[in-house]
Amino acid sequence: MDVPISHVIGTVALIFLTFSASFSFSMIASQIEANMLKQQLREIGEYISLNLIEVVTLINLAQYLNNFTMFKVLKLPLDVGGKAYVIKLINETGRGHYVYLYLLTSQEVAASSPVPLNTTGTQVMLVTDPDNGGTLLVRGGRVIYSGIVYGGRENIVVWGWRKDNETTLAGIGVWRGD
Repeated sequence: MDVPISHVIGTVALIFLTFSASFSFSMIASQIEANMLKQQLREIGEYISLNLIEVVTLINLAQYLNNFTMFKVLKLPLDVGGKAYVIKLINETGRGHYVYLYLLTSQEVAASSPVPLNTTGTQVMLVTDPDNGGTLLVRGGRVIYSGIVYGGRENIVVWGWRKDNETTLAGIGVWRGD
């Protein structure tokens, strides 16, 4: 009687050990994949941030031009690890402006990149409200802007508009040619 019970206990323990090992391997592999996706999102965010700063700097250097719009088409990947992603501009009190990216399917896989806008003489305001988008007419088309853009679209742009001597607006959007 003792031998069959010990075999049953051993078999159950072996099955449990097999499931535990496969579950652990699966969890470790998911964590590694999430870290790689976060790094890719961080790199995309830094690219967007640098281009946004570049456009704002160029517009502010052209001080004699008011009501002037400039944009730059970005070369962004269609997806990150085969998953769709979202680009969002955020302005938080105490933290400042930053580009926030996350996967559409799992929002816990996210990254952010600061947008250090240190300007003198001109106030720079980022359009961060996803509900307050609009349209800017630009050379040969228009920029449809909002505080949020879904990655994978063609012609995603960073833009800047020098409204007057004191105010420059900037943000992200999608360029539509006519």
